Amino acid sequence: MRRFSDAMRTFIKKILYKERYDSKSYVNYLKKRGARIGEGTTIFSPRTTIIDEQQLWMLDIGKYVQITAGCVLLTHDFSWSVLKGRYGEIVGAAGKITIGNNVFIGMNSVVLKGAKIGNNVIIGAGSIVSGEIPDDCVAVGNPCRPIMSLEDYYHKRKNAYREEGKELVREFRTIYGNDPGEKELREFFFLFCDNPKDLKPLWKRMMSICGNEEDSYKKLCGHEKYYSNIQEYLNSIS
Repeated sequence: MRRFSDAMRTFIKKILYKERYDSKSYVNYLKKRGARIGEGTTIFSPRTTIIDEQQLWMLDIGKYVQITAGCVLLTHDFSWSVLKGRYGEIVGAAGKITIGNNVFIGMNSVVLKGAKIGNNVIIGAGSIVSGEIPDDCVAVGNPCRPIMSLEDYYHKRKNAYREEGKELVREFRTIYGNDPGEKELREFFFLFCDNPKDLKPLWKRMMSICGNEEDSYKKLCGHEKYYSNIQEYLNSIS
């Protein structure tokens, strides 16, 4: 009975939301309309994402791009209507959006016509991208500008994620009265795992994100974990 209910909910959602039912269906729809979108690209919330469908051939998105909820991508600009109202002349506005490979676009960001985002870039939430963002950097703001290299951000995150993992555990205990499990700690398993044989199914799936699974396994086997296992990790947090 439960399977039937789940199937019915899925069927109804597909009817209601059509091409915006999920990321895969929306990406396929955009590609059929002329957009160039690489493999592994995900639009996490198609129903809250606005992508300019008037000129989809002006949209070029690379591989393994993560577009989060509330983002807007605009390849044209209707502000010329004000010029027409004042001067009578129609001065059209259009510009290609180019997004490289391995890019994360934070929630509620706006990418305007003519924007070009390089490879290996993190765009902070709420940013307005109107120009060119170089490769290998973190960029934020309005206007969006690089604030640090991706290498610096990597080391910053390496220093911070141990404490953030502890905070996650403490807050989970406060709310639920018990320890988080494999699912809740799925982004922190490098802290207590260095052997592929110890990987849980969900963790294995995470290793394939961004298409560089082999690199992740090399990193896993080559790094020095902080705790012998998940239980020792949990026991260390008071």
